[in-house]
Amino acid sequence: MRLIGAASLAGALGALGAAVLASLWRTEALLFASCEPETIGDCLTWRLPMLLVGPLVVTALVWLALWVFGADRAVPSALLGAIVTADALLLYEAFQPRWTPPSVWPAAALGAVGFGAGVLLGTVRLPLAAQVGVAAVLLLAPYGFFPVLHQTTRRADREEAFSQLGLPLLVPQVDGYRVVTAHVDRGDRKLSVSMSGGEFWFTIIVVPVPEGFAPPTHCGPTTDDLDRDQPADPATTLPCRPVGPDHWVRVERDDQVHLIRRNDALVYVDPGVDVPAADLGAAAANLAEVTPQRLAELAVR
Repeated sequence: MRLIGAASLAGALGALGAAVLASLWRTEALLFASCEPETIGDCLTWRLPMLLVGPLVVTALVWLALWVFGADRAVPSALLGAIVTADALLLYEAFQPRWTPPSVWPAAALGAVGFGAGVLLGTVRLPLAAQVGVAAVLLLAPYGFFPVLHQTTRRADREEAFSQLGLPLLVPQVDGYRVVTAHVDRGDRKLSVSMSGGEFWFTIIVVPVPEGFAPPTHCGPTTDDLDRDQPADPATTLPCRPVGPDHWVRVERDDQVHLIRRNDALVYVDPGVDVPAADLGAAAANLAEVTPQRLAELAVR
């Protein structure tokens, strides 16, 4: 019964500490996402140092409570509880497509289970070498599973987003270049695929053909307009010149941008710095449609 009491006490404190830290984490993440800093550190608050030292504080409080309670082996129980809780959090994040703070109740459950399990593991009397081995396995094993699980989760999330976009998934076939990222703006129906070829890179952007698209005078929004998610003013849109069937180019920011129409989609080839014109032309001329699964595999490595 004393063991159950110690595990319950540690679990309760672990749940409370994890819930508080999760609340601080979520608040800080929301604030940082909406903040537009003017100087370095503008978007950081007192919550960040609290989040850094918070796990140590919770572990120390669990140890102190177990020691006052008279629990056997309070120090290893508290330390193992912290390790198991960290493992549980890491596995939770492995099944999230993006690193997302857990909400309060899941965090409390992770803390309760982690520190409760720490007491059960800590009270098992093993030789010192075995104790070190158990701690090492608990500490390191999740880091071996995390990359595989997280990669699988990200691929599944990207594949679902790509399949729901309703636009052709186009990837240029250019020697020496490969896909490094691909993502969807679900609100504005926009696909962005970044290609890298050593020191050079460019981006493919696929959007629905904009209203009023009538080249060469009305060629749709610029890439800056797309980045700002702002509709183009037909009176101020930049003209373009034809270079082939359903293929135009125009100058934006002193760079030559290719525009290609594919049925109801408009494709931009947006260059990076000093990309050879021949590579951009090859990308515009060799756009291959791929499946959502294939694009997810290319984008998540």
